[in-house]
Amino acid sequence: MEMKKITVLDSDILSKMKMRAVKSAIRKLQPETFIRQCMDYNLQRFKDSLDMLKHHPWIVNLCIKWAASSIGDKRATKVGDTRTLNKILQQTYDVMPYIPVGLKSADSIDFFFRNNLYQQLMYQTSSTGHYISREAFIFGRLDPHHKLSRRFFELTNLSVERFVMLSITFTFLISSKKNVIKEVTADMFSILTPYISREEIFYFLDSLSISYEDLPEFCKRKTTENPLKEYFLPSPFIENPLIKYNDKFLLLHTQLTLASLQTFIYDLLRRDDPEKFMDSFGSIFENLVKDIFDESKIRYIDEQSLKKHLPQENKVVDFLIPHEAANIFIDAKGVEIHERGMVTLSHSEISGRIKNSVLKTIEQAHAVNREILNSPKLITDFKSESYILCITYKNLMLGNGTFLEKSYATDGVSKIRKNHDDAYQIPDSHIFCISIEEFEYLMSSCKEHGRQPYEVLRYAVEMNRTPSQTVFLFIQHLEKFFGQVTKSEMIRKTGLDLLERMTENIPGLKQNVNLVNE
Repeated sequence: MEMKKITVLDSDILSKMKMRAVKSAIRKLQPETFIRQCMDYNLQRFKDSLDMLKHHPWIVNLCIKWAASSIGDKRATKVGDTRTLNKILQQTYDVMPYIPVGLKSADSIDFFFRNNLYQQLMYQTSSTGHYISREAFIFGRLDPHHKLSRRFFELTNLSVERFVMLSITFTFLISSKKNVIKEVTADMFSILTPYISREEIFYFLDSLSISYEDLPEFCKRKTTENPLKEYFLPSPFIENPLIKYNDKFLLLHTQLTLASLQTFIYDLLRRDDPEKFMDSFGSIFENLVKDIFDESKIRYIDEQSLKKHLPQENKVVDFLIPHEAANIFIDAKGVEIHERGMVTLSHSEISGRIKNSVLKTIEQAHAVNREILNSPKLITDFKSESYILCITYKNLMLGNGTFLEKSYATDGVSKIRKNHDDAYQIPDSHIFCISIEEFEYLMSSCKEHGRQPYEVLRYAVEMNRTPSQTVFLFIQHLEKFFGQVTKSEMIRKTGLDLLERMTENIPGLKQNVNLVNE
């Protein structure tokens, strides 16, 4: 008898059935005990970060979410042992092969890579101290009366500066190689008092946590019936990496907590009111890109200068790097992709959510390039070799323009191309969607090594031509090109200055300054 080929639809139905079976098994377990067992599993001593990843924290945290939804359910009474825990974790993991993730057809492989990055990347990030320094550089410099500064204080009862100081200390506490921290108390921060009050320490921990009483409602709200979204979206606990239980704050996972701290200020303000936040953040983000440019000493033309030389109605990019070898068109889009456009197998779900960011950047760059071709003396000479960089605060996991055209936004890119002549078209392979972190490392590394950005982009294009050399994240090209990336000194110094101020005011805090040196 001939075996029936499993279609994506069949696979979706099977994965839903299997996921429901796992949830049903978890719902019978006494949630408090099971959650504690999962947390102990997450917080065991691992040999190294690879060993930690082999324990699939994204699966364990998914089980915690499902179990927490049963808190208060009188039917959830079964107390399991270690064998029960391992069986449930294995059962949860065994659903994954049935979930359509993009491996069923050759043209969906890009979705597979992207979905896996959303699932796992937060557990692989490092340099937490530098991320925190970047947040201090962005938000800590704002006037205390700026609406974002005021709103952050209203939400946390802390100034950005105080929050950053506590974040640096907390990062140091939980990153200790000597012992694994499973629960946090205010007493662990006692060395900071009286410079930072005990009340402020509680405000900080409260900001990072969700109370045990609120946990079931939070987890129900963050649960869907879609296996792809459930398994591959970043854990919702990134919003609140601690659980407040009586007077203690319990860690769910060390790396998850560090990942949360890296962009906590940005995430909290954006989540509070996305529209109002973006109204303020757009210009702040552009200024950050400008500061990185200025520090690099690499010549650029900004938006104001472009507007002066272009026809009034012409679209413009935020920055242009002119060079005798190549022009680079750069747009700073302080946006983040909507959850629906993150983990998906749908072209339209991505394309529709990058219309006003990435696709707009591609359109604006071509509009400027057209004018350069028509009137080269206006701005700079036309170059047959040109590049487009769309910079976002977080990585949108879109790779280069080839992925966009082939998989994620075929129609959107095609529509732009139809509006422009071949004479000044910039190839898909010359378009890159990068995070602010990658842009910072690109410019700082170019300054450090005396290279030009176009050389790195040219190298990336060349590497991407060979399937075995193609990488999804731009930072991987940077690491191969430079050997080791260089970070912005002005951003690093922001964290060091705060640490210096703390050590001056807190006797005995002469701790490891490498925290923001990472």
